Amino acid sequence: MILLTPYAPHISEELWSLIGNSGSILDAAYPVFNEQYVTESAKEYPVSINGKMRTTINISLDVEADEAGKIALANEIVQKWLEGKEPKKIIFVKGKMINIVI
Repeated sequence: MILLTPYAPHISEELWSLIGNSGSILDAAYPVFNEQYVTESAKEYPVSINGKMRTTINISLDVEADEAGKIALANEIVQKWLEGKEPKKIIFVKGKMINIVI
C-alpha cells in the first residue's frame, strides 16, 4: 500500500483505513530495502541438445561445469533425446546455458 501511494494517493489512503490502520498512509514509514530477499541462489538453465533447446533445469549458481553436466545427463527428458547415445561434448556456459552435443 505504501509503495502504491505516490501513484494513487486517494485510493491508497482509502484502502489503508479499510484494512484497519489508523492515521494517514502518508505518515507510515517507507519500506527499507533488504538485499537478502533479492539475491538468487539458483538459476533455470536451458538445456540444448545439438543446438536445439529441449528442456530447462534448475541448478545452483555456484555449480561447476562437470557437476552441471552430470545433473543435465541425469534429467529424464535429456535421456529421452540422447536415446542411449553417449554425448561427445557438454558445453556449460555459467549463468547462461548447457549444450549437449551428440
